[in-house]
Amino acid sequence: MSAFPSKQALALDAVRRAPFHFFQVDNFTDLGINDGSELRAPSYWVLWYAVNTLVTIHCWTSWQEGIKRKRLINVTTSLIHSTISGLFIFAYFFMYTKLVFASPLHYYSYLDSQIVMLSIGYFFYDAFDLLLNDKLSIATGVLLFHHAASILVLSTAVLSHKFLLYAYWALLMEVSSVLLHSRSLLHLSKLSTTSMIGLSRVVAYFNIVFFVIFRFLVQVFLVGWAWVNLDHMHSAFAAIALVGGLCFFVINVGLFMRILHSDGFFLPSVMSEGQLDALLEDNDYSKVGTSEKEDLLEV
Repeated sequence: MSAFPSKQALALDAVRRAPFHFFQVDNFTDLGINDGSELRAPSYWVLWYAVNTLVTIHCWTSWQEGIKRKRLINVTTSLIHSTISGLFIFAYFFMYTKLVFASPLHYYSYLDSQIVMLSIGYFFYDAFDLLLNDKLSIATGVLLFHHAASILVLSTAVLSHKFLLYAYWALLMEVSSVLLHSRSLLHLSKLSTTSMIGLSRVVAYFNIVFFVIFRFLVQVFLVGWAWVNLDHMHSAFAAIALVGGLCFFVINVGLFMRILHSDGFFLPSVMSEGQLDALLEDNDYSKVGTSEKEDLLEV
């Protein structure tokens, strides 16, 4: 062992010798890891509010202010997030395939964690938007639970400096969300029944395929990997992976059934309108008339 005291020991000694102040500037950087992390935490949720503002100003301007334009703006913002995160994660998987399979637990890079932090910011933004602008309902509650669970899972990687690539696997579901949000925009804007009927059908079919691959199969890997590595992590992390995986699976099954129903792949008699209501991603339709409600139910 070194005969000289460590930097941390010297810093602790300096704390003991320093006069006591109730409020003081903390310059004792040697007491911990001095990598400047406290100065590198961008407020991505503010960024998403800025994105939403730009979308509000420049998109869907020909639409009258109301529930449908609000929904179009919200889905457009969501599409921007899923496009950025989904394409980045997909490209990362393509370039570092062996790495994402080999080390979902231990690999960590501050730079690579930014896409996770960006998504955490998005889920915070969207959750606040729901709380401020939506009427509380079962559907809103499910979506808030989804966002809270997503923040918990993704924050685990950022705070522990572990499970970064596990979070990448979870974000791979955003590839499916690109098709999901595109489909919603086509339906809401009525382009699916006018000038873009053909494109809408193509998107509908690809949405089903991508949903199975990038949601259900990804979840199979996430749960399977967690099960294989149960002995290599704390039980709290294992619970997040297994219980969280089950919750996301239930949410995705409900969403998948709604998509199959509204796109004509599922017999209407199998699911009632009331059951379909409960599977909606939001409850905007509850504030409008019957005709508009039917439009939103088709999204």
